Amino acid sequence: MRTDPALSHCKAAWITAAGLCVALVIPVLPALVGWLLNRGTGFSTNRVGWGLVVHWLIFATILAWVVLIEHRDLASIGIRPIRWWTAPLGLFAGTVILAVSGILIELLHLSSDTRFAGYLLSLPWPTRLMLVVTAGVFEETAYRGYALERLASLLESKWLAGGITVLCFASAHIPTVGLEHILPVLIVSIFVTLLYLWRRDLVLNMVAHATVDAISILIVPAIGGFR
Repeated sequence: MRTDPALSHCKAAWITAAGLCVALVIPVLPALVGWLLNRGTGFSTNRVGWGLVVHWLIFATILAWVVLIEHRDLASIGIRPIRWWTAPLGLFAGTVILAVSGILIELLHLSSDTRFAGYLLSLPWPTRLMLVVTAGVFEETAYRGYALERLASLLESKWLAGGITVLCFASAHIPTVGLEHILPVLIVSIFVTLLYLWRRDLVLNMVAHATVDAISILIVPAIGGFR
């Protein structure tokens, strides 16, 4: 019995749409609803802990979705063999992205959310380390690896897909940093997305993303504390 190609294509499109929902919509729903109802203005250790658990569960779901539902290998979301230069290049790229983003933010006189940053710095060091690792792994998998690759296939344009994921990434941070402080997040997102479009290497992006966050909430505060 032969399968109708049009029907197979339609099924694949629906599967991809569901996968995009898992990657882009489900993770932000609780925070978004709370923000819209003016209940998401407070931060708590309990909220952070649950956020870490949920993000790792969704990360595992995305990988399972690719392999078990889409029947594709993980290279289709940018997971490639790790080379000797992956970590060093990721560290270098993350440092450059943070430096260039910081310069642009200063030149444009943009403000960051000091209240949220202050809360992050008040957390225990192990918790901040988990946030850094989780952000690097989950956010890069959801936005760059899965969403960008699948949108690029659907739209037949990696640049359009990249633009959409940049906006989605920035929008997902509105409940935590606020709409008035979203432009610095947008700038960092643009550079991280360009890095992925250059190499299409998800692990490289994970390292770069984690480096940006690690310098901001682990290394700089530690250096300041030693002075």
